[in-house]
Amino acid sequence: MSNAAKGAFWMIAAAGALTAMAVCIRYLPAYSVLLMIFLRNVINLILMAPSILRQGTDVIKTQRLGTHALRNLFLYSGNVAWFYGVTLIALADVASLQFTSPLFTAIIAAAFLGERIGGHRMVAILVGFAGALIIIRPGIIPINLGTVMILIAAFLYSCAHVVTKRLSDTESGTTVVFYMSVTILIYSAIPAFFVWQIPTWADMPAMIGLGITGYATHYCITRSLAMGDASFVIGFDFMRLPFSLILGWLLFREILDFWTCAGALIIFAAGYYSTVREAKKTG
Repeated sequence: MSNAAKGAFWMIAAAGALTAMAVCIRYLPAYSVLLMIFLRNVINLILMAPSILRQGTDVIKTQRLGTHALRNLFLYSGNVAWFYGVTLIALADVASLQFTSPLFTAIIAAAFLGERIGGHRMVAILVGFAGALIIIRPGIIPINLGTVMILIAAFLYSCAHVVTKRLSDTESGTTVVFYMSVTILIYSAIPAFFVWQIPTWADMPAMIGLGITGYATHYCITRSLAMGDASFVIGFDFMRLPFSLILGWLLFREILDFWTCAGALIIFAAGYYSTVREAKKTG
């Protein structure tokens, strides 16, 4: 398997984990998103403890603490926007709105990492973005606060993806996720204090699920970005759409419509075309 194909695989895995996290958020309507983000990172650190003990101090060694802090500031801000948006709009809408992220990422990566965006890759990104617009249908479907929050989250996550690509040159996936958990725990502690409430036993499975899926999402994204260009692999976040369509309908009876399905097909076709071309180039 080429590095490009491996990068695509890890991004698809991240899409599945992130969709599962959105489901967990939906099952915790009684809690503030600020508290959920804090508790998710507490659980992340608990889950990471065996790995940290096994690997020793190598996990925490870094010469790039400032870069970690910047990445995780983008992530925490994006988390707040994304968690809040998930509580307001359908899962499929959340996924489709975040298809603006590849366009943001490509532009930021070109500006700050010097990545070249070839014609075929740009066409694939733009076609995928057009597919998302078919789903969103601006001017036809009212844009509410949830829509705005998810768009803000998409931009902030794109900034974090580009910083992650830079970190992956020297940092292991475990180190990146470790500093993500510690830094966001610090960022989120004070806001969580003001909305604190003790989770009930009935809600503990969903809370633990937040930690598990959060850890898996960021680890998979880190591995993906280490394998391929940020502007390429981020396009495979499109798999979150069919995942969201299926779970949204099964769990929350969110209705599928023709335009959503048509947009999903266009995005899938663009991603598949981009994967085949990239694999041929690097294979």
